[in-house]
Amino acid sequence: MKKITLTLTFIFLFCGIDHGYAFSEKDPIKKLLVDYINKMNALTQGTQKEDVLNLFDDKYSGNTVYVNLSGALVRKNYEKEDIASQLDDIINDDNYRFKLTVEKIVFQSQKERAGTISAVINFESYIEKKIAEKGTMLMDVVGIRVNGGWKIVQNNMVRVSEAKDIGECICYVYEKGTTKFVTEVYFPSGLEYSQALGAFQVTTKNNKRIIKSDNKEFYWNKDTGKLTLKGGQIGKANNPRKAVEFVLKDLYKESCVNIVFN
Repeated sequence: MKKITLTLTFIFLFCGIDHGYAFSEKDPIKKLLVDYINKMNALTQGTQKEDVLNLFDDKYSGNTVYVNLSGALVRKNYEKEDIASQLDDIINDDNYRFKLTVEKIVFQSQKERAGTISAVINFESYIEKKIAEKGTMLMDVVGIRVNGGWKIVQNNMVRVSEAKDIGECICYVYEKGTTKFVTEVYFPSGLEYSQALGAFQVTTKNNKRIIKSDNKEFYWNKDTGKLTLKGGQIGKANNPRKAVEFVLKDLYKESCVNIVFN
């Protein structure tokens, strides 16, 4: 999941384009774009992985500059092998969906053996029907003529995240011995990251070891190390710090695909 929410960029960026953008045989770069859209839209409904990969030249390279909600920059480079891996992620993840729309095509240049198209794209991606990310991309795609056909050879993109309801979270854990913990969690919440403080205590109630957090009590079995809430197991830990981490993952499961603990 993490891989998808952090690196899946070029794979889905065309899927919501307006098919009203007309093209002709004199616009092979635009036709290449639309062919890509149609194949991606049918990826799990008949179109095979290789049908998409065949649109990319073997020497394909791409780069992305991602600006997240906090303003931090993430730079990534891609080759054709990375596209293949990302296609596998889409096919194998039933909970991931995406929707993109072209706001406008800002530039197009068509030559005999090469073409370039630039567009502004609005995107939304969903994990289990929650917004994983919403934002805008400015991208430039270069296509070349190869053996009478056209292939995508280069993609440069700037991607700006504007909202998130679910994603990767960061948590700072402060320990007071082995029984008391204070936590500071940063999680995506719409247009920005929100902060939440928490306190946890490892104690005993009715001869059972529990981890207490506000109005919730997690049972931590002394013999097996299993952590349960209302009879459902959420993890297994052999030390208090790890047990608290499992508790946090359960408490923030609606907002956090993954929690990075510091």
